[in-house]
Amino acid sequence: MAQVKTKITSPYDKLATTLNRIPNGFPILEDNSHLEVLKWIFTPDEAELFSRMKLSGETAKKISRRLKIPIEKLKKKLEIMHEKGQIRTFTTRRGKKKYGLYPFVIGIYEEQLHRMNEEFAKLFEEFALKTRGLEIFTNDPPIQRIIPINRAIKTELVVKTYNQAEKLIQRAKSWGVRDCICRTQQELIGNGCSYPKSVCMEFSYKENAYDNSKVTEAITKERAMELLYEAEEAGLVHTTMNIESGHPYICNCCNCCCGILRSLTEFKQTKAIVKSDYTLAINEESCIGCKKCLDRCQFSALEIIDKKCIVNDNCIGCGVCTLVCPKDAMNLVLRDKKDRKKPVKGLLRWFLKRGLKRKANLLKVL
Repeated sequence: MAQVKTKITSPYDKLATTLNRIPNGFPILEDNSHLEVLKWIFTPDEAELFSRMKLSGETAKKISRRLKIPIEKLKKKLEIMHEKGQIRTFTTRRGKKKYGLYPFVIGIYEEQLHRMNEEFAKLFEEFALKTRGLEIFTNDPPIQRIIPINRAIKTELVVKTYNQAEKLIQRAKSWGVRDCICRTQQELIGNGCSYPKSVCMEFSYKENAYDNSKVTEAITKERAMELLYEAEEAGLVHTTMNIESGHPYICNCCNCCCGILRSLTEFKQTKAIVKSDYTLAINEESCIGCKKCLDRCQFSALEIIDKKCIVNDNCIGCGVCTLVCPKDAMNLVLRDKKDRKKPVKGLLRWFLKRGLKRKANLLKVL
């Protein structure tokens, strides 16, 4: 379904336009079915307020003055919107609380975890099938990238920090875990899978960040490491934000439920995610053609030819297959330099670069 320019008339039209101005993007569809998703999440008043807020965040006092809304009335609205996962809040180094816009993905949708029910799950599935990753998973730089399983990498290789899930965990000061929104949504429409659900990890560089969260369970660093390895053993794929530092999460994904991996495998959106810097190498002499790795690969990257395993260009470099090889015949090796895509320096640069590529009107939302 193609995107179209729509005349902005209702609060939900304004909301959709604002979401699409954010660098992540938001699909605006010809049949207006995107509005039904927004109507489930926002009331008209909330949609109107969202469309007048800033991505960078402002204090309630500043928003009150700019929009001419009484401060106490505004604060109540903002807190309700935050509880409903529609906007984000953060505290500056000077102790000022600010309210800012979330992108739709990754942001508002994931924050509907505590509100997700069968009605919304079905509504979102219809939306996803119509959009097929349009805007959100069809632009550069991609939102997510693959993190390889480090024990699958040849030991003599120097591995950059952004390719090491363990290092991302170790650098944080707070750790949290929540149920996977994708598996939750698919389960509610009868398409659940057998992969573990409570494996989506969040990180913060502030201490005790998740102690009062209603959605994210605070965990220790040690438990975060355990969850990482449990996800690997289960056959899940590590993904994170496509940036060099300041990573806020690690998702552990499956292509049967995950919106990003489905965009790659089901909807054939090649920009849905960045492959890791690695690809699979197979020692043909050691390989016995047992086919155990074929069952683990979620990307149809492996096949058996003449009783030997062969890897094709579908390999995303996750390393999931290597953990079940009984002969240790598989490991990850660096891709050719021309095939490696370096992540963006940080989140702010990612927003600016993505916004420029999409020609999004950033000035309207910053």
